[in-house]
Amino acid sequence: MKQVKNSVLIEVVLKAIYSVSSRRTSAKLAEESLGSTLRALEGKYDFLKYVTIKPGALSEGGGLNITVSSEIDSISSEQVGKSIESIIRVVYNDINAEAGLFFITELKKYAGDEISKSIKEYFVDLDQIQVEQHYAYNRRERKKAIAEGAVGGKPGKKPESLIGYSWGDVSHWKHEPGSLYCTIYDKEGKVLDRINLDAIIQNYVERLSSYKDVDPKQLEREARIYEKEYELLRLMFERDMNADTASNILRITKDELNKMIRKLSNMEMVQYVTYDTVELTNIGIGYVSKKEKNKKPDLEETSTNELVESAK
Repeated sequence: MKQVKNSVLIEVVLKAIYSVSSRRTSAKLAEESLGSTLRALEGKYDFLKYVTIKPGALSEGGGLNITVSSEIDSISSEQVGKSIESIIRVVYNDINAEAGLFFITELKKYAGDEISKSIKEYFVDLDQIQVEQHYAYNRRERKKAIAEGAVGGKPGKKPESLIGYSWGDVSHWKHEPGSLYCTIYDKEGKVLDRINLDAIIQNYVERLSSYKDVDPKQLEREARIYEKEYELLRLMFERDMNADTASNILRITKDELNKMIRKLSNMEMVQYVTYDTVELTNIGIGYVSKKEKNKKPDLEETSTNELVESAK
């Protein structure tokens, strides 16, 4: 079979993902999901910068207007395959409530037989992804039924334990010296579960010491956010602006700005809401609000104009 170019493969796959997603959600949500996924994954697969989506623009066939530069053809098939798999997984998870069981089946249909076969040569196992998605879907439905007290489709039935047993089923437990796990047995001597003692002890200490109010991720963010990055967060908190304005105020290049946004996105401080629009997340808003509130009186917030003037 003739080797399909990277640019052609990615373009067809992305359009297929959009077609399946828009059929299951809406055109707008499908566009936002695909666009924000591409931008978020650029941090790991920088060649995705060669993919362009024209927001709100449809092609002649009615699909989303997506173009892929031929520069992507020089990338190894393995890397391209990994990026395709990541995009499929992220988009599916983003719309999982509507994605259903046959997301991959429909994806193959829209992509066509030739592209579906080519994907395998890029080290992407769509069948395995489908098995995983079926399992995840069935687990979600089971948990939903348990939460609604309707296991097995019978309303009113007593909700089943999520772990599959209750304290009344436990006969005894055993802990091997030096092991992190405790094994629980039922009355017939069968293993019911293995519990991580580290997790139990952590839960006990946090519950009794109120340590749970401290977010470890917050401490990590505090150590990793640098002055320019915080200034970007603060500017986004104060007003709407485009990339040119942000670059000028911070005196950085567009490439440096994109790297900062990707880093802050990975830290869940900002998120892509469309292909070319970024906003603060609730975490980002809370972070900036707390920092500004805790500023000392003699370190009152300097206006944006003063920051620009002082930097000259």
